[in-house]
Amino acid sequence: MEAAGVAPQPVVKSCFLLLAGGLAAQLTTPALPSDCLSLLFVASLCGLALPRSRAPAIVLAGFAMFMTAGTDVMAGRLDARFEGDSMLAAVRIADFPKRTGDAVAMTLEPVDDPRLPARMRVSWFDPPVEPFIGEVWELELRLRRPRGTINPGVFDYESWLFREKYHATGYVVTGKRNRLLWSGTASNVDAFRDRFARRARIAAGSDTAAAVLTAIGTGARHLVSREQWDRFAASGTTHLMAISGLHVGLAALAAFVVAFGIAGLMPCRGNHYVAALAVGALCAVTYALVSGFGVPARRASIMLLAATLALARRRQLAGPAIVGLAGLVVFVTDPIATLTPGFHLSFGAVALLLWLAQRQAPVAERPRWREAPRQLVIMQVFLLFGLLPLTALFFQRFTPLATPVNLVAVPLFSLVTVPLTVAALIVGEVSETASLALLRLAAHSVDGLDAVIRLALGTVPATWTLPRFNGGAALLLLLPLTWVLLPRSWPGRQLAVLGIVGILSWKPPPPPPDCFDAWTLDVGQGLAVAVQTSREVVLYDTGMAWRGGGSAVEQVIGPFLESRGVSVVDRLVISHADLDHSGGASVLHERFDVGPTLVGEALPGTEAWQCALGQSWWSGAIRFDVLHPDAGEAARGNNASCVLRVSAGAHAMLLTGDIEARAERSLVQAETQLGADVVIVPHHGSTTSSSVPFVDSVSPVVAIVSASYGNRWGFPKEAIVDRWQAVGAELLNTATSGAVYLRVCAAEGIAEVREERHDRQRFWHAGP
Repeated sequence: MEAAGVAPQPVVKSCFLLLAGGLAAQLTTPALPSDCLSLLFVASLCGLALPRSRAPAIVLAGFAMFMTAGTDVMAGRLDARFEGDSMLAAVRIADFPKRTGDAVAMTLEPVDDPRLPARMRVSWFDPPVEPFIGEVWELELRLRRPRGTINPGVFDYESWLFREKYHATGYVVTGKRNRLLWSGTASNVDAFRDRFARRARIAAGSDTAAAVLTAIGTGARHLVSREQWDRFAASGTTHLMAISGLHVGLAALAAFVVAFGIAGLMPCRGNHYVAALAVGALCAVTYALVSGFGVPARRASIMLLAATLALARRRQLAGPAIVGLAGLVVFVTDPIATLTPGFHLSFGAVALLLWLAQRQAPVAERPRWREAPRQLVIMQVFLLFGLLPLTALFFQRFTPLATPVNLVAVPLFSLVTVPLTVAALIVGEVSETASLALLRLAAHSVDGLDAVIRLALGTVPATWTLPRFNGGAALLLLLPLTWVLLPRSWPGRQLAVLGIVGILSWKPPPPPPDCFDAWTLDVGQGLAVAVQTSREVVLYDTGMAWRGGGSAVEQVIGPFLESRGVSVVDRLVISHADLDHSGGASVLHERFDVGPTLVGEALPGTEAWQCALGQSWWSGAIRFDVLHPDAGEAARGNNASCVLRVSAGAHAMLLTGDIEARAERSLVQAETQLGADVVIVPHHGSTTSSSVPFVDSVSPVVAIVSASYGNRWGFPKEAIVDRWQAVGAELLNTATSGAVYLRVCAAEGIAEVREERHDRQRFWHAGP
């Protein structure tokens, strides 16, 4: 074979430099410099003409390309004039709807309506009929520009909306105005995917098999439940449901074998080998397109096309050059894809396998079939540890169970599940009976793997939850990992292992004994405050449980606590029984070890003590006092809220729940010690609360409102904001600040204040 026509080093170098520019745009740009983009492109082009400045010019080009792509997404967002308005509009369902509880999440595209942006994510509660992909509906929509809650160590929904290129979010207003205009699919690809998904549901004997086969065949994961996803994530096998190199490569191989066999039977002359290669590549790329053409599928398709071209021309493959070329094409065509975990994990895995292939010398005296199990074990261990910095950065977990489970899963999927599914995908357009038969066989393999996963999860601890990782921590972890993955002859590998264990075991330190930390979490319309002392963690309220499924504990509070290395909630205080304060209580007890629980009102199914004036406890030098309600008081609703005062010496934070003017009046009249440095504004800033005598008695330095952005009640009310500011308080609102962190110490009072939305501000985040 001839040498490869593409030199590896320039391609790989250019790829890295472009990515460096794109990464710089992601990490260092809080505001969008739209006026400078043209100048950046001109400067980069000029730099490319000068040999000594080509490297910085490529970095600059990467920066400008990412910023330009980001500008396009931001420019397409919903016009602010239409935020919160009800609009009757014709829309097309652009992807498979996903049902969660009573709600159906849909991706919508407008049908000739200039008011609407190009791509919207909308929820529909209790639709009269189940909506399907491709249908055109006239719906009454209430939309807003993309925005999400911002909390430390928690999934950034707003960034996800940006990288998925959603221009608006919202919901369907329930009513008789909503009607189906056209049933069917406008796209042949959508129709093809829908037919396969329906066949998979018919053939599968379980919900898990139906979900996995649909994901493998169409790239759609709308049937995957939260429980199923968590199970596959805990076993390190979610990659099997993402169309990637494994799936695309197997599709190409199967098509090549069939095409080569058929070509051999044909009487015509020609290069059957090249023709079969072309058929294999065409089928694989078509499969990737049908699957939605995600980043791993794009990467695999580009690499496959490059490899096919090289093989057809009988040229030697240069692995790094092909990977670099794929990276260049993906970045140039979609710079925002570099924000996705799939981009980094996909290219990272391929780079690791290339490195492994270069350093692994085959054992000559052993047959290849005897070497295969050994190589598979080495590959899985290598990927587990080699990708650890990325999995820690993106998912805050380490899954040692992934290696043994993947030793079963990868061969099973490679040899059975994926070939049968791809065959069913192709055959289904000719014979539905044959397609269903193939899918039933594939479903048995999925059910078998699911049984193995359940057995493994019930036998050994599956996941090691890691503390909050940032880019710096991931780079720090990369150093000892690289040392461990070097050949055995390298010295100091045992010490590097100790370094890895030390980094993975690290968790944020607690505050000093005379201080406490408090996080007022951004849970939307609700309340959750986590207080940490040097000895314990106290949680005040658990936020909302949503009608469409899920709760603030699952989406915010749980991930936040785990990112802090917290596995035990030493005390739980539920102010009262309203759903926006107590909604996550049951889930919290399922997910964490929870100590004594105090409640302002009885909660069904929760063992707890009634909050009462006079209750108190010490946590080191920090004192907790219950100020309300009185022991014999039969209050209900908002005025039953448990009021808690947390004190470090003479400095304090007052947690008020939803108390209203009547409860505030009783606190003031009882001459309770209400003065505090920090207060949670009662009832989210409603006019029913924050009476003048109460505000004057507290006179805080910082007043925090926990409310959702653009909430329908208009909290906090302007009069309430003015009232707190009149006593000199700085008013912070989680709707505009994100989670609010404070450290209160006995010596200096408020030692530190941080607003998460300000700290993590990127140009795609909505402003305060």
